[in-house]
Amino acid sequence: MSVWRRKAIECLPENRTEFEDPQTSIYTVFSALLPATVAAHKAGDRNRLKLYYDFAEWCSRQNAQELWNAAGVSFYEHLGDFPETLAALPAWVTRSRYQQIRGLLQLRLTQEQMQEPDKRYK
Repeated sequence: MSVWRRKAIECLPENRTEFEDPQTSIYTVFSALLPATVAAHKAGDRNRLKLYYDFAEWCSRQNAQELWNAAGVSFYEHLGDFPETLAALPAWVTRSRYQQIRGLLQLRLTQEQMQEPDKRYK
């Protein structure tokens, strides 16, 4: 089993069967991870949030384009879609990662919406 699958199962053990399926892609994992992240923010579950954001960060640092691209377009790009995740960006996303994903967020947010995270990261 690949490392990313093992790490994904650690994050979302309830999805183990799906994540073990060879037909399941990393994009499927992130499509499950994003709503779980929003729910963890709403519940204030810092332990889960750490797992989720650490997984996305780990994927972002990998050489395999499939992993870093999935983290970007299936997770980080959509953090601006939810008030819970947008407001929490500085607590969970490093400044250097924010600089890397800023362009992705700009695709989904207005110039006005980008002002707050930009201000908080400066």
